[in-house]
Amino acid sequence: MKTLLGILAFLSTAYAHAQELSRGPYLQAATSNSIHIRWRTDIATGSRVRYGLAQNNLNMMVENLANVTEHELTISGLTPSTQYWYSIESSSGLLQGDADNFFYTLPVPGSKALYRIAALGDCGNASANQIKVRDALLYHLGNNYLTAWLLLGDNAYATGTDAQYSTGFFNIYKDRFLKQNPLFPSPGNHDYNTGGRTPANRGNVPYHNIFSMPINGEAGGTPSGNKAFYSFDIGNIHFLSLDSHGEEAGATRLYDTTGPQVTWVKQDLENNTNKDWIIAYWHHPPYTMGSHNSDAEMELVRIRGNFIRILERYGVDLIVCGHSHVYERSRLMKGHYDNEASFDPSVHNVSASNGMYDGTAGSCPYIKRSAAGNEGTVYVVSGSAGQLGGSVAGFPHDAMFYGNKTAGGSLLMEVEGNRLDLKWICADSVVRDGFTMIKDAGNNSTYHTEVGQSVQLTASYPGTYNWSGGETTRSVTVTPVTSGTLQYTVKDNQDCITDTFNVVASLALPVAWGNIKCWYDKGSNANILQWEVLSQQKNKMFTIERSVNATQFNALDVIHLPTDVSPGPNTYSYTDQKIEAGRKYYYRVKQTDIDGKSGYSSVVTPDRTASRDFEVQIIPNPASANEIRIRLSAGTPRVATLKLTDSNGRTVSKTSLQLDNTLKSFIPPVSAGVYYLSVTVPGYSTTRTIVIR
Repeated sequence: MKTLLGILAFLSTAYAHAQELSRGPYLQAATSNSIHIRWRTDIATGSRVRYGLAQNNLNMMVENLANVTEHELTISGLTPSTQYWYSIESSSGLLQGDADNFFYTLPVPGSKALYRIAALGDCGNASANQIKVRDALLYHLGNNYLTAWLLLGDNAYATGTDAQYSTGFFNIYKDRFLKQNPLFPSPGNHDYNTGGRTPANRGNVPYHNIFSMPINGEAGGTPSGNKAFYSFDIGNIHFLSLDSHGEEAGATRLYDTTGPQVTWVKQDLENNTNKDWIIAYWHHPPYTMGSHNSDAEMELVRIRGNFIRILERYGVDLIVCGHSHVYERSRLMKGHYDNEASFDPSVHNVSASNGMYDGTAGSCPYIKRSAAGNEGTVYVVSGSAGQLGGSVAGFPHDAMFYGNKTAGGSLLMEVEGNRLDLKWICADSVVRDGFTMIKDAGNNSTYHTEVGQSVQLTASYPGTYNWSGGETTRSVTVTPVTSGTLQYTVKDNQDCITDTFNVVASLALPVAWGNIKCWYDKGSNANILQWEVLSQQKNKMFTIERSVNATQFNALDVIHLPTDVSPGPNTYSYTDQKIEAGRKYYYRVKQTDIDGKSGYSSVVTPDRTASRDFEVQIIPNPASANEIRIRLSAGTPRVATLKLTDSNGRTVSKTSLQLDNTLKSFIPPVSAGVYYLSVTVPGYSTTRTIVIR
């Protein structure tokens, strides 16, 4: 009996032990509609992920019944930019799954929103600095979601063993970053110390076994088929994760520009010239005078001399590296491939600004222009997320605007549309450096529109806005009420960026019709048509059209206008002598401009009895909607049809009203803008432009 109880106790202990989670979960190879989830158990068991759109409703599932200790499952068929909660299970039950187990799918490639991406270099040494840098990043993020995070190499010290990854990496970041935010790593020299750098030994390198990368182009970019290097998209940002230490076929490395990796880099950049932002990251920096010397170490010298000119040629915006356990950051620069002494700010800096965009002198953002070849790259060394310190004489490198060798930190990139902000967040939560880069800002644009048509003007940059009309929103709507060119400007608070908008307003088609009248003249036995044009532009001719049913019109005659016709007001008339007694006729006038565009007047029919000695008066105009009135200048009272349309041609109201020489209110409640009022009585029609302030 005691033996049986002992066996049961052992089995019970083993069953409980199977529930232990020794690593993860961690999120890999994220895309806009899928994500790869990995974790480790110390005893082989099946794998299961439950997931759903609510934490208390994980109603979908993927599983693998094979007993393994390294668990990998891919969830597919997800909706882009959507939050999902998940739990991970073994064959025996739940391993982890609560309110903290969630992720957001990546956005659709090319889409624009606000994205936050962190980068940690040389992080995995389980030091007090690493913990402080992690916590400072968490503090700075607050409740904001981190879209993704990058590793810049040397992710586990000192030799990149699996055990060192557990203590110096997974145990440090497991409580938030690993379980919530997709990770895209790159390797460093310490990650290769266990298995060598050749392809044949890559299977012995824990880095290549621990992480899963989107190497088949599933996350955007060109398939690499190689876990050492790959590319991916986050919205309108294209990333390249490169391997600056490992070797490829024929012992080529990153600085061997005809090797497999650089051949792929060229192809990937060629295929992604339509991306708003291109960011490349790897371990060994081309410029540093920190714990490593880029003039003395051949890997760094050759990367600078051979490789980065390729990235600059393709307009790469930002290059981020680790390896040197300091922080260094350049201005926007290009064309420097030699030693430090050859760096000339007047030659190699594209911008004299420091890019900090904090209102101080010389701190405006870097502006890159597509039309000018998208020239200039910012280089950042950030290798102090764990390891810290060390420098050579003359630190920082002469190409660097700012350097710091005493504070540890990590990078946070915030990208919104055509604006990129990078911040260096130090272990004490102080942001000691950063820059802003904006694409294609500070523009001079021309918009062509028609009088009365609204135009939306939008500042070319995300930020602060001070419009010449006093508005402070990014977009404003303007509605020209007269023809000509109106100019609007918008500036940021630091007076670094000015957008100029030239709104050229022409007269709308149809022309601005005034009165149109038609009456029967007994003496000549003719119908006389008279119409007024308040204003006209590029008018070529009038075509007089007639109908006997007010539906089917036929052209009677054409009045051709001289090229120097007056813009108005002008009055025209036409006499129709080909009429039959007792038949009712309807007339309209078609206007055609020199571009072939045309428009019609109102339809009128001859008035044989009414006096024509009156006009429709609208008082005042411009006016507020609650004060405008309408009347006849003289003559007998008449029932008129009033039709009000907005500047887009939409009918706002239509009503009948008895008009006489007393002022009457007729405008329904409307917002400010330009409107057109058509007034029709027997034998008479007119259209007036009404401006409501």
